[in-house]
Amino acid sequence: MNPGLPGTGIGGLFYILVALWMPACEALRRWQGGATSRGALVARQFAIAVGVVAAMSGVFWGLDIVLMLDRVAAHAGSGAHAAVFNMRVSALLLTSGVLATVLGTVEFVRLYLRLETTRRSAR
Repeated sequence: MNPGLPGTGIGGLFYILVALWMPACEALRRWQGGATSRGALVARQFAIAVGVVAAMSGVFWGLDIVLMLDRVAAHAGSGAHAAVFNMRVSALLLTSGVLATVLGTVEFVRLYLRLETTRRSAR
């Protein structure tokens, strides 16, 4: 286990994606005539997710300023700047890929177990 920034792993990414998706789901439920008592919870979770994204962006922005990565990259040439950008993008892609793999595996197993249960009840 290695330490890192909170919210940047697959658990944090999953929470952020789900919390950002909550208002759309709640709006769909209300449009379909469902319960409307969850509005405060949805707003609170959405605000927390936006706060996490803003805080993480602020930390990365602050680190860029403190470490002067842009200036170092510009001084070293265009290849170094691309390397700094690629590290950020590759970290996000790697985390997103792991999350997609985990969620895809869980959904595949869920569908497989549902199919097996249906086959057994049909016998």
